[in-house]
Amino acid sequence: MKKIILALTFLTSILFAKDMFIFNEKVDLLDSTSKNVVGQIYEGSKVELLKEEGEYSLIKVKGEVVDSNPKSLAYTKDGIYLLLTLNSANASNEMEFLVKSKDLTDKEILAWDEIELTYYDTCTSCHAAHKPKEHLMEEWDAYLSAMQGFAKITDAEKNRILRFLQSHASNGPVKLD
Repeated sequence: MKKIILALTFLTSILFAKDMFIFNEKVDLLDSTSKNVVGQIYEGSKVELLKEEGEYSLIKVKGEVVDSNPKSLAYTKDGIYLLLTLNSANASNEMEFLVKSKDLTDKEILAWDEIELTYYDTCTSCHAAHKPKEHLMEEWDAYLSAMQGFAKITDAEKNRILRFLQSHASNGPVKLD
């Protein structure tokens, strides 16, 4: 009987869990009990929606704890593509937080729409923009840094474009093509 109940609970959680994506550039992560801000999660990060609670949503984030910064969770341990950074506690490979429901979208392409447009507008003013899949995540920083002065983009714009390029790189987490 216990096995049946456990199996039903597991199946129910799978059926109701839904992949969502962070819609804004940086979103506050809230403790699920106190609703205090405990960190930030970054644009485009894939999360699992566990439950909607009014204006907030309970999400689960999975990733790798960054070797050089235990307060950060990333796509890989090297920390090239960060998912979230905590203010004081150390991260773990699987964590749950509250975020504002308006900061989530169920369409991955919408999570990247604004910065993708910025990338192509910025780069095509001088040359044909490279498709992000043409390079590895590790290569994009050097390419973009070399063009930053010519493109006249700020460090904040560069970081945001770099995040888009790394996420869509041939070894990145986004597979929209």
